[in-house]
Amino acid sequence: MRFKSIRNLLLLLLATFSISSFADQVTDITAAQLLADDSQGRLILDVRSAEEFAAGHVPNAVNIPHDEIEGNIEQLINYQDKSVVVYCRSGRRAAIAENILLEHGFSNVMHLQGDMLGWQESKYPVEK
Repeated sequence: MRFKSIRNLLLLLLATFSISSFADQVTDITAAQLLADDSQGRLILDVRSAEEFAAGHVPNAVNIPHDEIEGNIEQLINYQDKSVVVYCRSGRRAAIAENILLEHGFSNVMHLQGDMLGWQESKYPVEK
């Protein structure tokens, strides 16, 4: 039992270090900026669960849960040199997904400031 706790702690520390090492490569974008910028070719990536996505998401977002990004990287490869805006409910899962995208050479990864909680709080449109 003790080994499992130590292993989990080490995995958490590794994940935290990995996420923070890429944090300076991710640009924040506000909800207002996202709505005002109608760039074609940009991907809005919702990394919440399918159930959360179905309950409501940012318009035109694509859903790939954060724990499935690695396995679906080929599906995203066309966006490697384009803007990819990532969000989740509060930011934790988005950071994990952003890290994976950066590890795979994605060059313009952005984080939606406030994530879905901020989007909803600001009463921006939600698609179901």
